Amino acid sequence: MNAASSIGLWPVLFAVFAGAAALLGLGTLLGRRFAQRHRERFERAVGARMRESFLFVDTARLFVLQHLAAAAATLAAWVLSGHWQMALLVALGAGALPSLLLHRLRRRRLEAFRQQMPDLLMLVAGGLRAGSGLGQALGQAAAEIELPARQELGLLLREQRLGVGLDEALGGLARRMPIEETTLFASALRIGAESGGSMAATLESLAEAMRRKLAIEGKIRALTAQGRLQAWVMGALPAVLAVLLFLVEPVAMRALVDTWQGWAVSATVVALQAAGVAMIRRIVAIDV
Repeated sequence: MNAASSIGLWPVLFAVFAGAAALLGLGTLLGRRFAQRHRERFERAVGARMRESFLFVDTARLFVLQHLAAAAATLAAWVLSGHWQMALLVALGAGALPSLLLHRLRRRRLEAFRQQMPDLLMLVAGGLRAGSGLGQALGQAAAEIELPARQELGLLLREQRLGVGLDEALGGLARRMPIEETTLFASALRIGAESGGSMAATLESLAEAMRRKLAIEGKIRALTAQGRLQAWVMGALPAVLAVLLFLVEPVAMRALVDTWQGWAVSATVVALQAAGVAMIRRIVAIDV
């Protein structure tokens, strides 16, 4: 009886083992496909953003370094805090860090280009008044102006040398630098190239208008600096206070991270603080 039962048990064990092996193989295959697609999306998206900012770094190496750093930070958070929730938050933050850094670099590049636009327009207008053609004036301006405008003008001129029309090259510049000043610059060059007229005078008046606008925006930023600082102080105050209370009364503060009620309170505080910071920044963001 026992021998028969043991003989009948072997097919069941074999079926369970085969099913587990099949599930493991399927999970491995799906995991490899997901990892491959994730890597392709990362390299495509991050590579495009880096090329827009003229940052030429190997995206494959960056992918490996980013995931190694994220894994190390997650493991360190888990070991130091002893909570998987904290490790999960650190993992999510580390995963979003490359996009946030590239977004910040992109914004800084756009702002630097905006600040250079009046000088760029004056350089092009000066070249036109000296008797140069539009291509020569753009080349002279690219040689004299600093980065990042030099890179953008150099790319525009290289596209023209490869046979791209002026209208299409200016459209590419407007797509790479999606700001109002670039659109006005491209429109002025298109209109001047098609209809003629005093393009130099048009560029000079446009440069003067941009310079006045930038000066007004600088004054507004100086006047609203206190409000922006208050937003960041109010946003960081709960986190700083929580850290200090954890150092002073760790036993009493354990409920904030050991219970679901504490995590719900923390999530509510974070959401309300984020809404408050966004509201204050919206109030002080004055459009000119």
